Amino acid sequence: MSQLIQSTDALQSSLRRSYPAWSPEAELQHSVVRRLVGGSMDYAEISRRALGDTWVKLSDEDRSQFVASLGKLIESRYKMRETYVGSDVRIRFEHENISAHGTASVFATLIGRTHGKSHQMAIEYRLLRKGDHWVVYDLVTDGESLLESYRDMFDRIIAHESFNVLLYRIKRQADATEREE
Repeated sequence: MSQLIQSTDALQSSLRRSYPAWSPEAELQHSVVRRLVGGSMDYAEISRRALGDTWVKLSDEDRSQFVASLGKLIESRYKMRETYVGSDVRIRFEHENISAHGTASVFATLIGRTHGKSHQMAIEYRLLRKGDHWVVYDLVTDGESLLESYRDMFDRIIAHESFNVLLYRIKRQADATEREE
């Protein structure tokens, strides 16, 4: 849990200030967010689990593009979420459950104010042991799993269209979200 707390504190500290998008400070802040979020989350694991059976059918190139694009989307959405929720958000870490199978859950509560209203959100970080550290492979907020949401959406798009359409949409959304920052 201490690794997650340190990463979260560093991320929140980095996002406390807002800079004009064109400034060197904004680019530095963006790279810090990318490093901290990317260092805490395992985009390859999220991609593999979210794509399910489709993952094994993909070429290494398709996997690589998908992982990079999904990672970019998650990073940019995290920064956007901080903008909407506010910089005075606090995360209170409560407890953790570690399994014998190399997984863990860390439970926390996000406490913040939006437009003068106080709000709380339950968070569960689902982690996987990779080497000597833990990485997040799912984030559950108020009972909604990011991984399950992605899996449902990705399955639907692949079934009705194709993997290439899914990849195109994720790239487009990641680029659009990044431009909005």
